[in-house]
Amino acid sequence: MSPIPCLRTRPNRSSVRTAMSGASARVLASGVAAAAAVALAGPPFASSSAAAAASPAPAGADGVADTGVRYAYFGRLIDLEVDPTMVAVFVASGDGDVEADRDRALAAAALPAERVQPSTVPGWTYVVLPDGGQSRAAALAEVDRLRATGAFDMVSPVLLGAGGLPMVPTRDLLVRFRDGIDDDAADALLAAHGATVLERDAAGLPGLVRARTTLDHGPDVLELAIELDRHPDTLFAQSDTVYWARRSSIPNDPLFPQQWALDQASDQDMDAPEAWALERGDPAISVVVLDSGIQQDHPDLTQLPGATFAAGGSGGGPIGQCDNHGTAVAGCVSATIDNGIGVVGIAPDVTVRSGKIFNELSFFFFCLPFLESQDSWTVSGITWSAAEGARVSNSSWGGGSPSAAISSAFAETRDQGVIHFAAAGNDGTSSLGYPASLSTVNAVSALASNGLLADFSTSGPGTFIAAPGADILTTDRTGGAGYSSGPVTTIDGTSFASPYAAGVAALVLSADSSLTPEEVESILAATAVDRGAPGYDTQYGHGFVNARAAVEAVLGGACPADIDGSGDVGFDDVLAVLAAWGPCDACPEDLDGNGDVGFDDVLAVLAAWGTCG
Repeated sequence: MSPIPCLRTRPNRSSVRTAMSGASARVLASGVAAAAAVALAGPPFASSSAAAAASPAPAGADGVADTGVRYAYFGRLIDLEVDPTMVAVFVASGDGDVEADRDRALAAAALPAERVQPSTVPGWTYVVLPDGGQSRAAALAEVDRLRATGAFDMVSPVLLGAGGLPMVPTRDLLVRFRDGIDDDAADALLAAHGATVLERDAAGLPGLVRARTTLDHGPDVLELAIELDRHPDTLFAQSDTVYWARRSSIPNDPLFPQQWALDQASDQDMDAPEAWALERGDPAISVVVLDSGIQQDHPDLTQLPGATFAAGGSGGGPIGQCDNHGTAVAGCVSATIDNGIGVVGIAPDVTVRSGKIFNELSFFFFCLPFLESQDSWTVSGITWSAAEGARVSNSSWGGGSPSAAISSAFAETRDQGVIHFAAAGNDGTSSLGYPASLSTVNAVSALASNGLLADFSTSGPGTFIAAPGADILTTDRTGGAGYSSGPVTTIDGTSFASPYAAGVAALVLSADSSLTPEEVESILAATAVDRGAPGYDTQYGHGFVNARAAVEAVLGGACPADIDGSGDVGFDDVLAVLAAWGPCDACPEDLDGNGDVGFDDVLAVLAAWGTCG
């Protein structure tokens, strides 16, 4: 239930790693309190000694501390740790002033301002334990103390799942009933457990019910969900959890020569110009970027209006100063070609759409390398992708424990024709994070400019394919926001390998929109350039994704730049373009299909030079 943006960022080309290993994430998640204590003195992760000093609990079967707190995932119980550094409180939003109600509750509980940090999820606030008094026992004691004040509608320990990422159970449940269970029977079962139905077909997922309990303690909600998950009438039951995630033709665009991933002299690239000679993308093919929002007025992105499912905004754009990740991811897919500015994406004429399911976290004035979401927000974004007719989705985040509702959304939208890609992760281990670990999602590992696996890239059983992910030049937020001072940034991470692979899938679908997700996957796998051990391996998957070969496989070896049909692209084809120079209606020399034979068509011939087919 806890994804993480899979990136490493280099603002102004300095080397600053912002996505971290699973072990580092655990230290950070457990060290936020220490960060708050030094917020005015240095970097937000400068000290985590209090967290490190907390005595560990015995390990459970899932490799995390056995605290007796668990949650259900399709009938399997997953152990959770208690974060020793902070707890969470909730004040319901009534008809009054939400902030004033929260402030009154915090005052009644004698919580000073320097110990509290509002969540991006409405009503929730994180309470940091005092430095020097941080332990699991202290966190649980603080939960009991805050519950006893009666000031809050709900109090919970912050829990740590796989990857050490924070998650907080809410008072609401997500329950999916089996076929044949009518609404009356479902309502009766929930009522017998003290829950009231709020929404049917919640978050766009058929049969999913969102129900509200009267419980005021997070672990109690998890226990109730376990009981319902075991009931024969349900497919699954869980809390609507708050969770953190890690953020995992030759164009005239002036920075294109710096985009090694698309084209470089060593040919350790995706053969983008050669692919563009055949297909630059169909605007009717959309890639939804499920992330922290895309700048909607960015001058160098080919996009359609997005949608926001996270709290605090609308239209799919960034909300806060930290919401930078999605814009950088989007540029890998469809930064605009031939507009004389910035960079270019691998599928420049397809459209991206923002499905904002996360808010990036700011803790005590520092942007953390984490995203915050709620299960229902994420499910809503995934189901919206299919409802809006998107053919591809990208999830450049991961880590933490799985969610039955999110897994179901990925599976069912794939059945509806959406092919999903996700970042493998940045901890350099051989175990894929969630959701990249799902069989319905294609996990993408990251390559360095030498064509080998990047040192930070996660890989492992289930890796589908590899794509460039180190030293990636891509779009950045403009107007003073973003990672760097201008409209582009150089950045590392599987967060950028994944959208490159997603963009190649979009090119394939642009060449033939009738293809199914399974057929697209087969084409990408068959045309990838083998790396590592011969054939499939768990580091590179099927190999280095290749845009030209993938598009050629769909077009059956068609070569539009071979205008004279000789089987080779050469001088005669350049001469044919020059002879047809000017306005042209559907003539073969108009390789980019813009109604005019010109310089771009010469460049397309040059990009495809040599034996064709």
